[in-house]
Amino acid sequence: MKIEENSLFEKIIAKENLYLAAHQAALGKRFRDNVALWRLNIEEQVGRLHEDFKCKRYKHGSYKIFQIWDPKKREISVAPFRDRVVHHAFHDVIEPAVDKKFIYDSYACRNEKGTHQALGRADKFIRANRYCFHGDIKKYFPSIDHAILKGLLRRHIEDEDVLKVLDGVIDSSGELGLPIGNLTSQFFANLYLHELDFYVKHTLHCKYYIRYMDDFLVFDNDRIRLEGIRLNLGNFLSQHLKLQMHAGKSQITQSVKGVKFLGFRLYPEMRRMSTDGVRRFRKRLKSFRYLLQNGLMEESKAIESVNCWRSHSSYADTAILRKNIYNEVSRWNKNLAQAVVGDESKKKMFNGANRKKDDGADGQ
Repeated sequence: MKIEENSLFEKIIAKENLYLAAHQAALGKRFRDNVALWRLNIEEQVGRLHEDFKCKRYKHGSYKIFQIWDPKKREISVAPFRDRVVHHAFHDVIEPAVDKKFIYDSYACRNEKGTHQALGRADKFIRANRYCFHGDIKKYFPSIDHAILKGLLRRHIEDEDVLKVLDGVIDSSGELGLPIGNLTSQFFANLYLHELDFYVKHTLHCKYYIRYMDDFLVFDNDRIRLEGIRLNLGNFLSQHLKLQMHAGKSQITQSVKGVKFLGFRLYPEMRRMSTDGVRRFRKRLKSFRYLLQNGLMEESKAIESVNCWRSHSSYADTAILRKNIYNEVSRWNKNLAQAVVGDESKKKMFNGANRKKDDGADGQ
């Protein structure tokens, strides 16, 4: 069923919605120069943007591009703040209606979903099945086909004014792929692979399936059947979405040997952090030591980063791992070491809150 509301475009470009979009786009960034300047003249900026839409003269601006390592090299595209307001204005009206059509077990960039919910669901599936196929799509965001994506949008939206703007957002970064960094890119990417979800659930009738963006798992007790599913999925992605699975990362494994997913390795009876994730954290701590000892970083910033890691790591069996890191860090910074274990009592932490005796990291 399409979004048929005749006033959809008017609802999106209404000044009230643009003000709200500007607020959302500025969260966590309001003191940056370009954001602060836009917000300083927000009435004028919103009024001008509203008129540009009414007169059909809005055009997307150019991106600033930079590279990060997370953990591999990625190219991040940052749109001008004005365009980020537009992304929020369209996304926040359209996404809730389209999201209702997504399957339950799609977990990326959705309200009341996310990484930890996906991991919890995978824990249940791995305990019920002997085998798992872990699928990974090669260079997903850069490979998304614009014509296919535009066609998919037209299955859900009728308003031509809305579609024209969304077409412009899609084409704003080139002829192929989507820029990593746009709010709309996350929504478009989820919509694109909704086709895969529908195929898996309604054509292949796979009961145990989970997707987090381009990372997906299919569980089964029959390895031969799972081999057939892997072949079917590869053919579907290639023929219908012009995507290729990553051969080296798309493998069938026994559940008892562990399944790597979202930075963790899952087992029927426990959950570990991945080796790569632990290695990156240790490397970060090493850099913190240098920066702190040379007065190049505030201790509060380092503690904030460690607190985030501790919160994330607590979703795995990491008591002994955190004990070891605590002992290492306490030799040069007691406050940072305490952040590794948080408010948990040392007795509880160091006596092992693990379900099994384990250092908490895959292969460590």
